[in-house]
Amino acid sequence: MTTTRIWQQNPFSNGSAVRPLMRGSHLWAVITFTFLFTFTSLYMAHTAAAHENIGSKSASIITVDGKRIDYYLNIPPEIFSVLEGEYEGNDPYLKEYLSEGVVLSTWDSICTPVEVGEPVLQESGNRIVHIVYRCPREVEDLDIKSSLFFDIDSEHVHLVKVADSRNPSKFVHDGTLTMSGNSFKIADVKSPGNATARRAGRFFSLGTEHILGGYDHILFILSVIFVTVSFGEAVKVITSFTVAHSLTLALAFFGVISLSPSVVEPLIALSIAYVAFENIFKKNYRRRWLLTFAFGLIHGLGFVGPLKEITISKGELLMSLFSFNLGIEAGQVLIVGIIAPALYYLAKNETRPLFVRWASACIGVIGVYWFIERTVL
Repeated sequence: MTTTRIWQQNPFSNGSAVRPLMRGSHLWAVITFTFLFTFTSLYMAHTAAAHENIGSKSASIITVDGKRIDYYLNIPPEIFSVLEGEYEGNDPYLKEYLSEGVVLSTWDSICTPVEVGEPVLQESGNRIVHIVYRCPREVEDLDIKSSLFFDIDSEHVHLVKVADSRNPSKFVHDGTLTMSGNSFKIADVKSPGNATARRAGRFFSLGTEHILGGYDHILFILSVIFVTVSFGEAVKVITSFTVAHSLTLALAFFGVISLSPSVVEPLIALSIAYVAFENIFKKNYRRRWLLTFAFGLIHGLGFVGPLKEITISKGELLMSLFSFNLGIEAGQVLIVGIIAPALYYLAKNETRPLFVRWASACIGVIGVYWFIERTVL
């Protein structure tokens, strides 16, 4: 049987009617692959549940004057309330946590925090903490590393801006720090360089990290392509998802539509469970792209969270939106590229239905668990 015919075969039809009984090597291959996939999926669910995914945002403004660095840290209320609970008003330990969580270095030498101010309450509810660093030499290059708040929120995003010390409202450098990308290097603190290209790269990286770290989005993508009957159908499904989430991402980003995360996140979990169980019980998937488009609209609302609160300048809106969405697509292509060879192998023998059933059942259970977690627990 040619590969084309196998792709067109109903994935849940009995392979023994077409070929002899499954060979032992094929059986062990699908058992091993299914076990690894199940283990990975359960690990994703465990990891997602093990961390608080608040999706919080913090910011800092840095000024440099000779050997002195002034670091103004802006802490959101949801993070500061956790810090207060953990340190129970013990000011020295809180200051130590804040100063040790940010490491600044120049000329390959670490700058020393010499002064940590009291958290100052703002009208917004945020707290501003002023930290003064002293460096061994006059600062020219700057390496910023931060581990702050990732122990509280695994999806925390920190926006760093370096300002002109003589004109603090003028920003010469900016970067975005996340749990997987917690460092930011500046070759020359006084020269802005190509700021637009640098910002575009940062938002691209943020989009890629968001899709690769968003286990719910990954499992949804895998679920929808498991039962595609041809390469063209797979492209149609992925394209419909891309168009849909790009549409709602843009509309939500510009404030045209708005839906609370408490509604969006359970719906995303429900979409995962629905598609996974449909893989098991449904026989006809010709209109899968329509279903994927509908659920893609919901996933787009989930993508907008880490982007909307980071962009400050109105002049950056279109650039940041385009770069962020491009990063999401790059991550999506990477996911499909990794799973495609395995699906191609399974498509050539009778083991595919067994794998699809097990993998879909596993994903469906995880989707139901996430739905309950996001609505009840």
